[in-house]
Amino acid sequence: MKNLYFLFVALSFSAANAQNSLNDVVDSLFVRASSINVYHADLVQPSKDALAKMGVNAVPRLVEKMKTQDAREMQTLEDVFKLMGFPAVAHLVDALGSENVFRRRLAARVLGELKDSTSVEGLLKFTDDSDFRMRAGVVSALGKIGNRKAVAPSLTALRDADYLVRTSAAVALANLRDSTAIIPLIKALSDQYYGVRFSAVEALSNIGKPAVRPVVDALKIPGDTLSFYHLIEIAGNLADIKFLEPLTKILNSEDPYARAFAVEALGKLGTEDAIQALHRRYEVETHPFVISKIEAVVLN
Repeated sequence: MKNLYFLFVALSFSAANAQNSLNDVVDSLFVRASSINVYHADLVQPSKDALAKMGVNAVPRLVEKMKTQDAREMQTLEDVFKLMGFPAVAHLVDALGSENVFRRRLAARVLGELKDSTSVEGLLKFTDDSDFRMRAGVVSALGKIGNRKAVAPSLTALRDADYLVRTSAAVALANLRDSTAIIPLIKALSDQYYGVRFSAVEALSNIGKPAVRPVVDALKIPGDTLSFYHLIEIAGNLADIKFLEPLTKILNSEDPYARAFAVEALGKLGTEDAIQALHRRYEVETHPFVISKIEAVVLN
């Protein structure tokens, strides 16, 4: 019995030594991989590659390091996990529930870069997290992965009290390109934060043809001046013939900036009728900014 006990102790000690040795190797490589010393510059990428090749064996120790607040170390961890790929996913999903806020935020960020669908269910558990940075990071990650299950939480996040979360939601919807988001995105064109508005423009432009009719309708009764300008921009991006009539009407608007945006949109439409409309406006236009926009389209 004593012999069995001493054998167990010996094996445990050997295993502990092996783990310590592995951790030492990971630590040493990580120091080099995240080094800012110019004398170690040629060791940075080889060290990242070596850590990645260690695969799942290196992951637990690397996850421990994700509590860092150093930007270079965070970027190094992201780079290594991206090189490693799938072997890191399950550990990163587990890290989403860490008590350390920096580790869980970085886990969400890296999972977004890995774009592995097996992480979707894990990420969905944190879309209503109390930490607004975590909510933003999770929604962003889900958008990058591109799974349809991300649509509903992204639409919810588009109404979040925090502007960073709303911006992440609009960016996610730009990636997801789902037609059910069209009306909420049109409403988001009136958001008080510019990042949300600009990302909503991209999202609606990315959705394409399904967004044409709703944008045409919204142009008739815009929510406010800013959303009106954004709608004109989207019309140009979508470049559908259905926008010819409303854009031509806007050329006669009293607002010179609306006219200028309409000029650019009609230029993107590029049909013969659109160019003729610009020529007609050019004959009567008096505002130098609008004139310059017309000349940029019809003379170039």
